[in-house]
Parts: sequence; C-alpha cells; structure tokens
Amino acid sequence: MDTNQESGVSLDDVSELLDEAPEQVEEGEVAEAEELPEEGEQSEATEEDDGELVEIEGKAYRVPKELKGMVLMHKDYTQKTQEVADQRRAVEERAHALEQREQVLGASFEKAVEFRQVQDRLAQFEALDWNALVDADPAQAQKLTIAYQQLQREAQTKFSELQQTQAQAQHLTEQQRQQMLTEAQQDLHARLPGFGPQTAQQIRKAAEEHYGIKPEELNGLVDARHVHILHDAMKWRELQAKQPQAMRKVAEAAPAIKPQAAPQKPRTNQAAFDRLKKNGRVEDLAALL
Repeated sequence: MDTNQESGVSLDDVSELLDEAPEQVEEGEVAEAEELPEEGEQSEATEEDDGELVEIEGKAYRVPKELKGMVLMHKDYTQKTQEVADQRRAVEERAHALEQREQVLGASFEKAVEFRQVQDRLAQFEALDWNALVDADPAQAQKLTIAYQQLQREAQTKFSELQQTQAQAQHLTEQQRQQMLTEAQQDLHARLPGFGPQTAQQIRKAAEEHYGIKPEELNGLVDARHVHILHDAMKWRELQAKQPQAMRKVAEAAPAIKPQAAPQKPRTNQAAFDRLKKNGRVEDLAALL
C-alpha cells in the first residue's frame, strides 16, 4: 500500500472515494432537486389559494375574497346596463319604424286626395254633351278633348303613385309586425322555456274550448303576456281536473298500520329482591316471584 508521505493519503483511500463519487449528469438530463420557493412566491401561492372563482362572460377568474362582492356588483351593474341599452335601442328602432310608417301613410293620404281631385275633374268632362259642343263650337270641342286626354293621363299617374305609397305602407306595416312577432317570440321563450308547437296547439285547444277564443283571433296575438296568461289558465284547469282523482286515491288508500305499543316491563320489587339476596330462603324467592 503506497502512501503519500506529504498528505498521508493512500491509493486505497482514493479508490474508495472514486467508487462513492456521484454519477455525472449527461448532456440533456436534468438533475432532480427540490427547489425552494423564492421570497414572495409563498405568499402569492397562499393568496391564490385563498381566492374565489368568479365567472365573467363565460370565463372563470380567481379573485381575492375581499374583492368578490365588488366584482359581482360590477358584473350585475354591467349586465343591467347592457339590458337597459338593448331595451333603449329596441325602443328607438321601433319609434323610427313608426315614424317612417306614419310618413308613408301621410304621403299615401295626400296621393289619394290628389287622385280624387283628378277624378272629380274627369267627371265634369264626362258630363258634357260632346255632340252638341262639336256642332256649336268645333274649335272649343277640340280644345276640351285635348284637356280631357291630358287629365286622363294625369289620373293614371296619380293612381300609380297612390299604389306605390300604399304598397310601401303595407310593406312597412308587415315589417314592423314581423319585428314585433320576433320580439314577442323571444319574450315568450324567456317566460316559458319549454314552449313549442305542441304547447301552442294545447293552448289553442284550451282557449277555444273554455273561453270561446277563435283560431283567427289567436293568430293576431303579438303580445307574449297574453299567451303566458292562457298557458297559466290551461295549467290551472289541468290541476283542478287532477285534484278529484288525487283525493279519491287518498280515500281509497289502505289505512296505515299503527305500531303496537311496546310491552311494559314488569316492575321489580327491590325490597323482596334485597331479602332474597341477603337470606337466600325459598320463601323470599316465592315472594319475589
């Protein structure tokens, strides 16, 4: 065994150290080590664990407990503000449509008045005795004939304009009606989530049988509140019809079996028991029994 005189370490000692040396980490491998959280990370993790989830526009966010109320309040305020804005926009659109429709109806009325005036003037020309006029004054008759023909063309023009305004007014009326039906349908589905063709048919049948409302009258409904009332009335009648059946089932049900009272335990004569325990005589046992 060779020994280094200066250090006093032998070769055997060096070989043992080499055997116990840790393996080198190859390139690309990561040594496993438990990393201690840096200062501030632990407090952030604790605050994150203490937070609560809040859903906003379909996404979940973790916020501190102290701010949850404020976040929910802001969310509710935002939703109500959006609802008010939607309602205001709908009212403005409806008001604009009504104003436009009123303008078209006013123009249609004016065209109808103009056409009526032309018709009255044509009636005056048609009341003339044209044969006598030609015999008396052929030149005047020729002038009146030209004026009559011009008035006929004017009447045709006024009638075409009247038809256009009437068609435009009818189109706006139908467009407004469709818009009202769409809004009413949305409101109806919000009031009655399960509303569908089958429910509508049931409401029609109940309304006609119990209230005498005709199908053509139901077709004119554009207010979801009226349909909601008819639906509730139908459901109320169904419950009233089922009530006698439920009462009959209760009456026909077998009476419940009353539980029997538990048998009372015989009371023990403590004095007789004490005498039997003390003396052990047959007489004491007979007295106890």
